Amino acid sequence: MKTLLKRNLLLKKYTLIVYALMIILAPVVLPLIKGDSVWSVIIKNIFAALVMFIIIFDSGQVFRLQFKLGGNKAYYFNHSLPFSARQQLNTHYLTTLLLALAGAIVLIVYNDVPQGAEINSIELMTPLTFIAINLLGHALAFPKSSEVRRDFIPYWGYIVVANIVVPILIAIGFLLIAVLTERFDMMSDKMVEVYINRFVLWSGLLCIAIFVGTYFYQLKKINSNQ
Repeated sequence: MKTLLKRNLLLKKYTLIVYALMIILAPVVLPLIKGDSVWSVIIKNIFAALVMFIIIFDSGQVFRLQFKLGGNKAYYFNHSLPFSARQQLNTHYLTTLLLALAGAIVLIVYNDVPQGAEINSIELMTPLTFIAINLLGHALAFPKSSEVRRDFIPYWGYIVVANIVVPILIAIGFLLIAVLTERFDMMSDKMVEVYINRFVLWSGLLCIAIFVGTYFYQLKKINSNQ
């Protein structure tokens, strides 16, 4: 399993190098982006773009890893390697989790940099959300095997829906609830913040639960076939 994990992480080495450099540079960059000079604005925009890149494109790490492993066509080749199906399953799930955690650490470090969709100045894209989207993508797109993706859930489609469509629907949903319950004028910013934070928390926990449940489902299927 260590060999498989090392292989997967080496396939994502450039992503991990970027993460490491951003974390290392943070003590220098973060004080600079708080300034009002031209250079401060330029540096802030550069790192804001990097953070947005991580949020959008790295929210589907499992898809990108599968591309590097050869896609669906490489299923039989991967299973011809001298590793058990259980080892490959554990490695893929652990890789997804580690990459999601690594990206979340970067988002935590650069918390002061704008990170995407907001409702009433409240961030929807939190480190927990980033982790949840990655884990949910693994569970939804690879429900039967970590090496075989569902054809109708493409990488680009997933990241667009997860990062653009869903936040818009959430914002519309909160607005409709406020209007239909006639509590729009009564809701303070603090109440809105509490509701959104609870929604993000419980949605994140649900995604994690689905990820764990899918893992045990696949593990059970492997055990039953042995």
